[in-house]
Amino acid sequence: MANLAPPLNTGTYRNPDYTKRVITDYVAMLDPSDAPFVEAIGGLDGASSKFKFTASGIKCEWLEDTLAPLVGALTAAVTDASVTTLGVADGNMFQPGHVLKIGDELVWVSNVSGTTLTITRGFGSTTAAAHTVGVPINIVSEARLEGAVSSDLGFTNFTSDYNYSQIFERKIKLTGSAPIQDVYGFVDPYEYQAAKLMPEMMRLIELTLQEGKRTGDVAHPTTVPRAMGGVDVFLTTNITTTAVTTLSITNIENAIKLAYEDGASGQFTAIINPTDFQRITALYNNSSFIRFPPEQTRVGMVPATIVTPFGNVDFVVDRWQKVNKIYFIKPENMGMITLRPWQIKDLPADGDFTANELIGEFSFAVKLPKSMAVLNLT
Repeated sequence: MANLAPPLNTGTYRNPDYTKRVITDYVAMLDPSDAPFVEAIGGLDGASSKFKFTASGIKCEWLEDTLAPLVGALTAAVTDASVTTLGVADGNMFQPGHVLKIGDELVWVSNVSGTTLTITRGFGSTTAAAHTVGVPINIVSEARLEGAVSSDLGFTNFTSDYNYSQIFERKIKLTGSAPIQDVYGFVDPYEYQAAKLMPEMMRLIELTLQEGKRTGDVAHPTTVPRAMGGVDVFLTTNITTTAVTTLSITNIENAIKLAYEDGASGQFTAIINPTDFQRITALYNNSSFIRFPPEQTRVGMVPATIVTPFGNVDFVVDRWQKVNKIYFIKPENMGMITLRPWQIKDLPADGDFTANELIGEFSFAVKLPKSMAVLNLT
């Protein structure tokens, strides 16, 4: 029987069984997948050029030392100018010939016996005075007697720190029919899934640097989960806090000043959340710092580097960084450790499936944490 209506389109109805779908042959994704913190400290094996590990293992340890201290503490009050001995907390840091400053008075050390120093008061024509318990004793110079016998000075002790390695793993599983079935968006479903896993795993490593808490049991690695500590585990000193509403350039300089006073200098890198970076930008992007000619229609300034009296600061904007917390780091003093680089391994067949896994094992090391600082905003 003849049909007067066309089979595909009647004018009011279009048969979907005969209509090709208009679909892109590309799968778009905009989910964040960057890892700026990892990149800033040299990538997944950045520690290899900064630390000299002699072996590989699931617990990484490193040694640190310090210079001899210059500041001690008085443990007994000096009541008047006639007192010629000082009680100190640590006598090993002093030796005959040291010139000490207590308040405005200089004293000269002639003998050290345990925690008692024998001294000459009012050295260099300074005025002898009374001093209370707990006041600082600063080593400011040394004036040895000619022909004096060499004397002992205490050694500083090595300290050590450590971190555990952490395993990151993800499974890739396809049915037997998947590789031979034509689909939109990609040619090879296996390659697509494998390529998607890498940025997903890098996000987790980046977040581990922010949130990681060190935990593990070397003796029971198959029953106790092992996790590496992140930045907060190591940066426990040189921490300042200020209110968001009163954030100023001075607050930033004071944070870096703490690291400077502990011996750091030169270039710092600030790992900063976008919200906090807007706050920093607002401090510098105003008429107190910059001027624009009337004919200029493109205005504004985004600080890539700021200059302070205690070192310059480069900014790394990190969407994963905690809001209200800014790390001022020295990239040369921290880095990732690769115990097992990313690799794809075949897994045993599980029915009509092909299975693989992406796996890697990494850790994180920080030396000289006092060379860095943290600014908390409340």
